[in-house]
Amino acid sequence: MNENTLLPGNRNYSHKFRKMPIKHPHCGRFVTPITGSICYPLNIKYISRYIENFHQYFFNLPPDNDYIKWTVGKAMYMADGTALKQKQALDENGFYSDIISSSAVCTIICDSIQFDEHTRRFNYYGTQIIKRRTRDLKRSMLTTGSIENVPRTQNNPHGLMITNWRTLENKDLDY
Repeated sequence: MNENTLLPGNRNYSHKFRKMPIKHPHCGRFVTPITGSICYPLNIKYISRYIENFHQYFFNLPPDNDYIKWTVGKAMYMADGTALKQKQALDENGFYSDIISSSAVCTIICDSIQFDEHTRRFNYYGTQIIKRRTRDLKRSMLTTGSIENVPRTQNNPHGLMITNWRTLENKDLDY
């Protein structure tokens, strides 16, 4: 087999394809698979959407134990151990079992997200609604944390991680 009949990027001494730069689908810039690094800074809208998705996975809960485990599990891939500690505290206080036993539905609505590009810290302002058979509860929520870059994985394709995440405010509102 001569060199001209091999696929582009291959030589007779190579059994691998040459890694070519590929175009990133969202921004049109090139990603080099060899280094795995992206050649552009993340924009604030992308980071805000990541933070919003995390909160939706963590706080949008129907009265279905398997679905709660699945969504909270997805949220755990998006944050460090501080989110796991908060999940364990909610579990110990019977929050998840109360949702299931009372057939409650929890949803969270994002009011705003403040993100500081230099410190990479954020504040998430949201409204949590807990609908039960007897009454509905509306709560104001404020969480804070930081965003760090991490290697991309199958479970975290964004390459971001929420760190030092904690709830600063979670209080009842009057209707």
